[in-house]
Amino acid sequence: MTTMEKLFQPIKIGSLELPNRIIMPAISNNFDFQDDDRWERFYARRAEGGAGLLTVGALQVLHPGRRGCYTVDISDDKYIPRLRKVTGAVRKAGGRTAAQLAIYGYWSKNGEDTTAEDVGPSALVLPAAGDVRPEAIAHRAEFSRAEFVPRARALTLEEVRAVETAIGKAAVRAREAGFDAVELQIVGGNLLVRFINPFTNQRTDEYGGSLDNRLRIVLGAIRKIKEGVGDDFPLMARIPGTDMVPWGLQPADWQEVASRLEQAGVHLLSVYPGWHETVEPRHHMCVPRGKLAYLAREIKQAVSIPVATNVRINDPILAEQILAAGMADLIGMGRSLIADPDLPNKAREGRFDDIRLCLACGHCHQDRAALRSLTCAVNAEAGREAVYSIVPAEKAKKVFVIGGGPSGMEAARVAALRGHAVTLFEKGERLGGQLRYAALPPFKEELGTLPRFQEAQLRKLGVAVRLNEECTVKTVEIGKPDAVVVAAGAAPLVPDIEGIEGANVVTALEVLAGGKTTGMRVAVIGGGLIGCETAEFLLRQGRQVTILEALERIGADVGEWNRWVLISRLKSYGLRVETNSKAVAITGRGVKILRSNVFPEFYEADSVVLAIGMKPVESELAGKLAGKGPPVYAAGDCVKPARIAEAVESGYRAGMMV
Repeated sequence: MTTMEKLFQPIKIGSLELPNRIIMPAISNNFDFQDDDRWERFYARRAEGGAGLLTVGALQVLHPGRRGCYTVDISDDKYIPRLRKVTGAVRKAGGRTAAQLAIYGYWSKNGEDTTAEDVGPSALVLPAAGDVRPEAIAHRAEFSRAEFVPRARALTLEEVRAVETAIGKAAVRAREAGFDAVELQIVGGNLLVRFINPFTNQRTDEYGGSLDNRLRIVLGAIRKIKEGVGDDFPLMARIPGTDMVPWGLQPADWQEVASRLEQAGVHLLSVYPGWHETVEPRHHMCVPRGKLAYLAREIKQAVSIPVATNVRINDPILAEQILAAGMADLIGMGRSLIADPDLPNKAREGRFDDIRLCLACGHCHQDRAALRSLTCAVNAEAGREAVYSIVPAEKAKKVFVIGGGPSGMEAARVAALRGHAVTLFEKGERLGGQLRYAALPPFKEELGTLPRFQEAQLRKLGVAVRLNEECTVKTVEIGKPDAVVVAAGAAPLVPDIEGIEGANVVTALEVLAGGKTTGMRVAVIGGGLIGCETAEFLLRQGRQVTILEALERIGADVGEWNRWVLISRLKSYGLRVETNSKAVAITGRGVKILRSNVFPEFYEADSVVLAIGMKPVESELAGKLAGKGPPVYAAGDCVKPARIAEAVESGYRAGMMV
């Protein structure tokens, strides 16, 4: 059995003692701070799960400086009562909170708040600064000082000092609101980072030039914090460790900054690399887990105070290994605690199979980037704690679930947790549904952790799983269940194209599963997610691949958070793309396509891969049982092919309804 000797050792942050080394970093969630109780419900749930410290934020200390329509303020005393509800709920649940204090500067206009003003240490910012999406600037191979153009307004000397004062006052409000600590946000390319950076800070007064001058605003803010709350009140700072942009500071530079912050009285440094403009993946599946922990080790070499590491640490066993190796003193687990708020308690008890791991799928980030409230692909309750909570059923029932994909397994899991006797029918030989295939493309292996978690839970809950067995009307008549959940899933969509039955035609799923091979020259019909990932799979095998896509661009159904990374890789492999191209016929030599207002063209290919998409698997049960059998609930792809998040949530809802 794996022991958690380091992860659950107490540690002191200034005067604050934490029961373990797991902290939840600040995460923008886009909850409406004023009009509902999602904030306190969200954080209280993570406190119940055993996290050592929950960082709430980013809390804006001054206007201008807001970002997004649901940005949370700490810029006025009137916000203290609302914040106190959050800290009170967490304290009641046995947890501790830190307030992250932030000011964005020229990122202020992002979102729906158009009253903010773009400001910075200097007027110069990148031409792409108005668009935080990495794909908007990913084409840039390198940057130079000449590329920085006037876009923002440089803060006056009086305004700079007002920022220092505002941060100090915000710390006082945080203490009054019941926070146990404050954290100064010095990451993401926000205002304070831009003061420290010589490219974005070209001031000639006392706040520009030397490192001492460029750090002056940060050290001035720290002095104001300590004047307001005292030297002993726990003070944390979140720093990049490396900026991951061509004009940015390197680890050695941040080591020097870290040393200065310790001298100024900071009690903990939390390392979170990169700027908003960073075009190197950090949170994505293609990034090895724990890869960036070395940055915390670099900072630890320069200071004697505790250092936390963040990013792509979703497993408590990995967290323990990082701590045992001396790379960090604490572990930031943000998305991991969204996916499973009980991760700390489960890890402490050795229940590793019960932990629902974060997939690094980016669903939560995509929500927030689109200014939607945060949700999670694998945890239907995340962000909906006030609405979704598994409670025992009033009466135990006999429930049949048809389909062993993520939706069906989630329905079975939830129904069993509520006390029902559940039988799950899967006509195939394995559970997992389409996720078995989704986990096969390059860098997608972690998707397989969800069906493994669900299958383990079904075993522990006593769900009867019948593989290689189709549930029919006769099965229902004989078994006499009180309710039936149909989650029959989806199957590949096969278009009506001449030559579709040819020997050289295979489906994407057949290729990914290894059941069919292809020739050297491959045409992939369909440039959505399935087509792109299958193309990458083949390109990495040395095939020559062309995607034929009817729309104007490939990857149109991929969220932008993942799309730019996927497209960048495909370009690096030499993928050929033909858009606005409809396949109209397939022969043994290739594919005939038709473009708008253009004569047909022919693309030679040894093999043709169909990646058009998925279609619902129809089930006759719902219709045949309607009005004369037990109630039938539909869930997952058999309703409409969708993403993991929709499949899991619909299964969760079905399990709650039976």
